[in-house]
Amino acid sequence: MKKVLFAFTMFVSLTAAAQDIDIEKHKISVDKTEVAILDKEKRVYKILSLDNRPVFSIERKLTSLLDGSSVKWMVLTDLTNNKTNEIIDYGKLHGMSFENSIVASVCNDKYKFISKAGLDEKGVTEFINGTPTDIEKIFADANLKTKNQLNVENEAMIKAKVSVKKGDIFQVQVVNGIETSVIIGSITKKSQTVMAGFAPDTFYEVNSLYSEKDNNNRDQNRARLVAAWYNTKTGYTNPNTDQNIQNTIITSDNKYFNLRGGISGMEKVSSAGLEKGELELYSSDNSLPDRIVAKLLFNGYTFEAMK
Repeated sequence: MKKVLFAFTMFVSLTAAAQDIDIEKHKISVDKTEVAILDKEKRVYKILSLDNRPVFSIERKLTSLLDGSSVKWMVLTDLTNNKTNEIIDYGKLHGMSFENSIVASVCNDKYKFISKAGLDEKGVTEFINGTPTDIEKIFADANLKTKNQLNVENEAMIKAKVSVKKGDIFQVQVVNGIETSVIIGSITKKSQTVMAGFAPDTFYEVNSLYSEKDNNNRDQNRARLVAAWYNTKTGYTNPNTDQNIQNTIITSDNKYFNLRGGISGMEKVSSAGLEKGELELYSSDNSLPDRIVAKLLFNGYTFEAMK
């Protein structure tokens, strides 16, 4: 599924230009050259020329999507006429420096409105007053792709005659001529405290359950870890995206797959591209164990007791 190309893949694949951004006493410097002035008003960051003329402003937004990822994007406003346009934030994160990260959103390989060469007033005003980005269509395309993928994965689980019930993973098999539900694995919800004073990490552990003969020809029950799904995994990042682990399956062979858990009370998830009720259908806590197993089966992961 990672090979499918569309606009959303750029969210995590495009990296920032190797430019050193520094802000001191409101002066923005790029590679040690002063280029503009940053003036913050509440949640809006105004960009001024070095002679204090307001040029444009940046307001940061964050939208969660059906696949469990979060998209940082910006509303740019032309301060001469208050017209707006949107950009996806392709900028490199600058650690704890939020202001540097804001500037990086318009100082990278995709958008070079601020660079060592200076403040590109013409470029940024033409962009803001030009063709609208249509951010909602980007979200809708991403959600629709995720929805279709989840349906394909569910069909793969149905075809394999696999189901999940109360933590057990079953497959319908013919045993002595009779169709029987056989336990082939387990999926167990767990939690782990990583740092004192912080909420524990919640995760689901998927194991393959089977039996095999030991050296004395006696049956021994075995369990093999297949994967784990993490709501968050404190202190770890996805090596493919360099983002914190969140809503992610990590397999025993270190493959990473995005998969949304339930929607928390404070989280705002875009329903763009989805029919009424589908956001809840495809992102409920109750369906999460099924969706985890379906994604694993679709991606070629099996259980020893499967037939």
